[in-house]
Amino acid sequence: MTRPRMIRLEKSPTGVRIECASCPHWHGYRQTMPAAHESAGEHERLVHPGDYRARNAAKMYAARHAARASNV
Repeated sequence: MTRPRMIRLEKSPTGVRIECASCPHWHGYRQTMPAAHESAGEHERLVHPGDYRARNAAKMYAARHAARASNV
């Protein structure tokens, strides 16, 4: 059984919308994916301190893109 996603990032041509399933009143918008991951992680750290999924996703995203940049 998988746990439902709490924070979701939706990428569009103009930026990234951030939504938290547990906080219907909170949402964010950032221009880039790295900034969106940072915002999602900060929301999670402040409001949902026992959860680490957004922060782990941000670390994995950064590691994936650092590896791609070093292969260029």
